[in-house]
Amino acid sequence: MILFLLVFFLFIGIVLNHLYLWKPRDMSLFYNGNRPLWFAHRGASSTAPENTISAFTQAVKNGMPALEIDVVRTSDGVLLCSHNFDLEWKTDSNGYIDEMSYNEIKDANTALNWNSKKEGLPRLENVLKIVPKHVRLNIEIKSRSFDDISAVRDVVELIKGEDFINRTIISSFNPLVIWYVKWINPHVRTGFLYNNLDYFFMINVAHPDCLHITAELVSENLVKFAKQRGFALNIWTVNTKPAIDWLIDLKVDGIITDRIELLPT
Repeated sequence: MILFLLVFFLFIGIVLNHLYLWKPRDMSLFYNGNRPLWFAHRGASSTAPENTISAFTQAVKNGMPALEIDVVRTSDGVLLCSHNFDLEWKTDSNGYIDEMSYNEIKDANTALNWNSKKEGLPRLENVLKIVPKHVRLNIEIKSRSFDDISAVRDVVELIKGEDFINRTIISSFNPLVIWYVKWINPHVRTGFLYNNLDYFFMINVAHPDCLHITAELVSENLVKFAKQRGFALNIWTVNTKPAIDWLIDLKVDGIITDRIELLPT
């Protein structure tokens, strides 16, 4: 009986410690300044096909200090930059990326509705090769289900070098993805994406370092809570100057936008 009670209370202690006695990582060196860090949402997505080499290159040329990149894993383990699993949404092909091999997808054209040359979905590893060392990254891992964490280990492996691990956030709507990232490598910075306050409690399970909140949910109380708990706040997707100015006044840490032309000079 005594042994049972000891095990029981030890278990309760471990659970309480995991849920409440933890702190997010200090993100001050990531942001490195008093002004919000601007993230180009899917690259320069208003002037080039989103999540493409062209979009990321244009964003960097326009002075954006950070990029937001969406990642989906093919059935044979290739990490492609795409916001959607279904190819019909943004390309001239059809099918689901996670159900197809890279060879089946590599000729899909993302520039179908653009007056530009044909451009495919880029591999994440190739995007990382063209990103300058001063540019920060927010890599969002997409999931089709709660237990879909297949891309996590591959993404962590790609950024494990000091050059990327210190300037990259891995984010996801899926708290299991965030938890798994931390389990694999606790040094990786993470961001929990959400647009529904009903799931806010999951921060105590996933242990993110940043909260990536839709702009519609931002309030002074939410910002105050984040600051008190030590969370960095990155707000998406903010595309009007009044909203951006309001968020700057609230002293949020990051602004994710499609409107890279609004970046202060």
